[in-house]
Amino acid sequence: MRTAFFALCRRGTALGVLFFGAVAPSSAIVNIEDVRVEVKPGFSGQVAFSATGQLGNTDQRNLSLGTRVQWHRETATDFIVLNYDRGETADVVDTDKAFLHARHIGHITDRRAWEAFGQIEQNEFTRLSYRGSIGGGLRWIVFKDAGERTSVTVGSGAFYSRERLEPLAGTTDAGVETLWRANFYVAAKHHINDNVRIASTTYYQPALRDAGDFRALEQLALLIKLTDRLDLRLSLDVAHDSRPPQLVEKTDVTYRTGIEYAF
Repeated sequence: MRTAFFALCRRGTALGVLFFGAVAPSSAIVNIEDVRVEVKPGFSGQVAFSATGQLGNTDQRNLSLGTRVQWHRETATDFIVLNYDRGETADVVDTDKAFLHARHIGHITDRRAWEAFGQIEQNEFTRLSYRGSIGGGLRWIVFKDAGERTSVTVGSGAFYSRERLEPLAGTTDAGVETLWRANFYVAAKHHINDNVRIASTTYYQPALRDAGDFRALEQLALLIKLTDRLDLRLSLDVAHDSRPPQLVEKTDVTYRTGIEYAF
């Protein structure tokens, strides 16, 4: 089955079909705004599958599989996101990465909340054997129109990160690094009509000890409603790391086409 999936990806640029999954960017930043779903009482979630074309560190076809589940109560929401990416070029594996993210949200008002999260991830082809992060912050909905067709949310906080880079011939930066980073983001969403909406999220994460060491992500997405629970999704990610591991490009551009199912 896996062989058939990769053959499908090689025949076209990007084709989405329904399967388990939660799309994640290829950079060090995981866009959590992208995996938030409508808050409703009890259990809910999202499943999806996407085939991806990527330009940057690698030119490839990639498949993303995973899941996302959420539990909402009156004053709090918890969710977990699990994702695994694997890709091939000319039958050679050139993508192998995974992450697990857990988050608790405490609702202060309908527009303000505090958050705490933990995350672990690995990415073989950026030499990252392990990254663990724990942190938190505040988020505010600074604008929402009466019809809730347009909204703008900002967030700020900080997190502690521990990273382990694997040694590779020609590099001298292998080992473990620990540091604190600030975390700022702006997320905007707009419903063009009842069936089409756009979303933009921008992240900026400077190291607290050196602002010249920063990571940034911009993700732009277009979502087209196919049914009440099924969306066609097209997205473009631009990720930048001012000080990436040696032999790794500073900027990645990723485009995706896929289908998302909410339950």
